[in-house]
Amino acid sequence: MAPKASPGTCLLCRAPVTKRRALKHGMACLQASGWPTGKKPSLLIVIQGRYNKDYWLVVLARHGARLKDLDRLIRDVWVECCDHLSSFKIGGVAYDSDDEYSRNAMGVPLSHLVSPGSTFSYDYDFGSTTSLDLKVIGETPVAPPGGPLCLIARNNPPAIPCDLCGGEAAFILDDPDEDIPHYYCRECLSSTDHDPDCVETIANSPRNGVCGYAEDPIAAHLWYPPGWSTDGIVPEEPDEIPDDDEAEVNAAIAAVIQDIGPDIDAFVEEEGAVYGDKDACMAGDTIIAFCTFMHLLYGAKIDVWDAPSVQRCLIGHLAQNPIFLDDWPESAVPILCRFLSRMEASGRLTNASELIAALKQAEPAFQEAATSPEKSQAIFRYILMKAKEAGISITDIDASFAFAVKELARMAGIDLDNKEVRERLSSLLDSGITEAFSSRLCVTMIFERCEDFCKRFKDDTILEHCRRIVTILSDHPTAPLLRGDGVLWSAAIVYAACQDEDLIRPGKGAPPLGQEISFFFGFERASIRNKVRAMRALLPE
Repeated sequence: MAPKASPGTCLLCRAPVTKRRALKHGMACLQASGWPTGKKPSLLIVIQGRYNKDYWLVVLARHGARLKDLDRLIRDVWVECCDHLSSFKIGGVAYDSDDEYSRNAMGVPLSHLVSPGSTFSYDYDFGSTTSLDLKVIGETPVAPPGGPLCLIARNNPPAIPCDLCGGEAAFILDDPDEDIPHYYCRECLSSTDHDPDCVETIANSPRNGVCGYAEDPIAAHLWYPPGWSTDGIVPEEPDEIPDDDEAEVNAAIAAVIQDIGPDIDAFVEEEGAVYGDKDACMAGDTIIAFCTFMHLLYGAKIDVWDAPSVQRCLIGHLAQNPIFLDDWPESAVPILCRFLSRMEASGRLTNASELIAALKQAEPAFQEAATSPEKSQAIFRYILMKAKEAGISITDIDASFAFAVKELARMAGIDLDNKEVRERLSSLLDSGITEAFSSRLCVTMIFERCEDFCKRFKDDTILEHCRRIVTILSDHPTAPLLRGDGVLWSAAIVYAACQDEDLIRPGKGAPPLGQEISFFFGFERASIRNKVRAMRALLPE
């Protein structure tokens, strides 16, 4: 029986190809590409999954390309999830990603180790390992137009059957309580009881379903030929991932609007006339949020609200909403009280005085909950999440601060299209951000990076230890977290927490966990250890 064809796409002309025909087709496309020629021939390398050969890549490698360049391409296009270690094996010799100085380091040029016909292997992550087989299938005088390597062909996403109906799956459900992932089409996924946070679109990678892997089209784009966009690399999701919670919230908002939408609009208009547009926006958001929570929690229209319910909603739910500015905790209850008075005047309520008294009684507890350090961190975590979605790296302090100021303005209902507002924001950024604002955002960014690293642990022991260290340092009178590199602070905090929990012990050699911390945060172990020593002087015995 002839082997099954593995369909793919030529990334130069975008014509369909198979893995078997990729070399012949690729050679012709390269000759017609107009790309430069090198002084020495480039290598053509096919990379495929060891256990699922439907996943394959064809790579053009410049003569001087190094092993670590190929390692970076494989990570960016196919496997990177948590900065795990990796290794090539060529002629019985291992070339490891954590080896920087020996002759077996990844800095060696590929052309010194392989030639047409050579086969070798690659492993990523020595816990949940993804193994690949590589072969040099030819050489050509044509060189990549930019960097040391360029993709010229890859497989099309293999069709994976839905676990329930057998049709083509679109989503993967990686349930942490089960050993294997499940695959579903949209309709079947909607019929299951699932956690939306565990759902991802299926990745075109041999690491699909392993360690929470998700494709990164921005990183992969660096290795594609000219003319490609990130949208072309990872197409838009076939449909939005089903989220029952979001649908329930949207239904509650719709019910509130249907019940008292005109009353809310009239109230917001009155607030704008008295207090201005900014406060009117805050009032509208506050009323919609509170009424939505009341509907979700009690299924109650406004005319049957009672005192205990509004108190529980105020403290237990509205106070946890991380989408308002710092002056909102002082304004929220007065806004609600004015709204209730208006609703009674319009005949929609008969017990406004009772509800207002209940809200005022609960106001101190509400303000304490709304202004707690955890609440402040929630706001900045929300901003950082939005920054990541906008493609801003949290290691870029200036860009993160600028985005945070603008996002806070947007959250407050300020019109960012207004020229005067933009000039005021620009002036604020030029003059510097307040120390309190800067401190809180810095602390949140530092802890966020700690949290990212700690996802590899089975429980929250290390993460909670990091949280304690961050809390002590953020409360220190000398404000140490505002000085120095925030990423190095994160690395030192994680390293110290692992030491304290006896996961990194003193002795000869470099512990594997210490190496992982070094690679994850991008600092030499010596730099991290020096920072840990300096940090411990600021911590209690």
